[in-house]
Amino acid sequence: MLKKLTIEILLYDLYFLFVMNQFSETTPWNIKELVQFDNGPEFDNLLKDIESKTKELESFRSRLSPNVSENDFLNFIKTKKELSIIISKLSAFSNLRFYEDTSNQEARAFMARIDELLSDVSNRIMFFGLWWKDLDDQNFSRLLKVTGDDKYYFESARRFKPYTLSEKEEQVINLKDVNGTNALINIFTIITNKFRFSITVDGVRKKISSEELLVYIRSPKPEIREAAYKALWKVYKNYNDELGEIYKSIILDYKNECLKLRKYKSPISVRNIGNDIDDKAIESLLSACQKNVKLFQDYFLIKAKLLNIPKMSRYHLYAPLKESDKTYSYSESVDLVLDSFDDFSKDFGLLARRLFDQKHIDAALRLNKKKGAFCYSVTPDITPYVLLNFTGKARDVATIAHEFGHAIHSMLASKHSILSFHAPIPLAETASVFAELLLSEKLIKDEKDIEVKKDLLASKIDDIYATVIRQAYFVIFEKKAHEAIANGATINDINKLYLSLLKEQFGSQINVPKSFQYEWNYIPHIYETPFYCYGYAFGNLLVLALYEKYKEQGASFIPKYIELLSSGGSKPPQEILSKLDIDINSEDFWNSGFKIVEKMINELKELVK
Repeated sequence: MLKKLTIEILLYDLYFLFVMNQFSETTPWNIKELVQFDNGPEFDNLLKDIESKTKELESFRSRLSPNVSENDFLNFIKTKKELSIIISKLSAFSNLRFYEDTSNQEARAFMARIDELLSDVSNRIMFFGLWWKDLDDQNFSRLLKVTGDDKYYFESARRFKPYTLSEKEEQVINLKDVNGTNALINIFTIITNKFRFSITVDGVRKKISSEELLVYIRSPKPEIREAAYKALWKVYKNYNDELGEIYKSIILDYKNECLKLRKYKSPISVRNIGNDIDDKAIESLLSACQKNVKLFQDYFLIKAKLLNIPKMSRYHLYAPLKESDKTYSYSESVDLVLDSFDDFSKDFGLLARRLFDQKHIDAALRLNKKKGAFCYSVTPDITPYVLLNFTGKARDVATIAHEFGHAIHSMLASKHSILSFHAPIPLAETASVFAELLLSEKLIKDEKDIEVKKDLLASKIDDIYATVIRQAYFVIFEKKAHEAIANGATINDINKLYLSLLKEQFGSQINVPKSFQYEWNYIPHIYETPFYCYGYAFGNLLVLALYEKYKEQGASFIPKYIELLSSGGSKPPQEILSKLDIDINSEDFWNSGFKIVEKMINELKELVK
């Protein structure tokens, strides 16, 4: 097996060199394999297939009694999976096309058309989910036995039984969301993607996108870092009323649906139940983050001394220790990531290369392209798509590792069905953050220059702050913001709330300029997926603990870790993690992750001596 993998690696390396030589960073991904045409007879046939399968599912309605046969039940599931695959491909095509250029009116119109179509399909087959939730326990157990690998998917649906409304009510909510909350989120995306920011660098005035601007918050020059943040918040301040009203409308809709109608006990419980995580686990996580915030406050004061900054400010949080304008080519960045994967597991490297083999990456900077980065998993048998906005900076190398990690996670779970291959959100960052750690360790280990080594280590601690403490405080803010808006808070009240939490986060010795009160408007997850951000803190602290196990156990850890990733969403998160003796309800477990951070800070102190 090892010999075969080695030969495959060599062949892939040769192929990869060819691909990279041909690769143009202005060439977007290939999405034609999802839906070949957005109009014409081929597309009409696709719509007919969706309609045919929807009608086939509707025909089961009269047979779905408590005593339905196992055979009829399985036939329904088979058709449901077939329809889900078609819909996933169509939805992915629609979304990815929009993300390529959010100003493309045809793409936006097509996406609106598809959203409406999928809402209609969802309404027409909604009866099954409602029937399943209301099924008596005896027949539920009888049918659950024949679901095979999808057992957890069907068990999970029952979690929502207490919060499910009547069929007519659920259908109205589906229709409402298309031109309600979903439309507001699309408007938020369109508005913010058009933002351009003015900054003067080396005497040259530039008007650039947020992705280009954010490069400068890591500039070695303090005046450039400050100017970048001021440029960012100037624009967001100008649109604070508009974005704030969008947010308030989304939150009030969330309150009316989830708390008033569905009777969830709190806004965050909606996310926790969806993730199959006890409220206690997230309370323990957030509590551990608040209690350990002093660790990072002390670190940033150490960093201030290394940077010769008399009074540390939020402007300088991500300042590099070494004054370097080093950039990386795209091919060099990819090589670094793939080498770190190969060092860990040849399987990791092979899976990552598949993204290039199938042209599933869009890395170039373009006006109106969706900002940020993501990995989009469509179906188990389709290699995921990765969106990047590559600027050539060190952060971009880490971002490649992160998103490729997501893709590897998805590909490892491809043995599961369309219903159960997606990892649950609490485990969704497990592979991505682990991939970043593999890259970081390689860079630090291979570096001979002590100053650069210090900078790499500090940069890693910065990243842990950004993905743990920062994300946890977003969720703490959301909990308070939901409550405040429900009680009639103004946008200015929300700004003040956010600023007060920033000051708590950084303590009295780190200055937080007042303009940072507008930062919450910049975080899309707060608008699009309330309370999603705790998944980052959860995943990063979890991975720190897992990585420590890897360092202790060596090669024997790798099969266990790959088994964890290969589970996808086929088992409850706690069951998947229990095999590695992890208890997510325990605050002690979360505190253990911060002990590893403390080791990193001490290692940096040793290098400083």
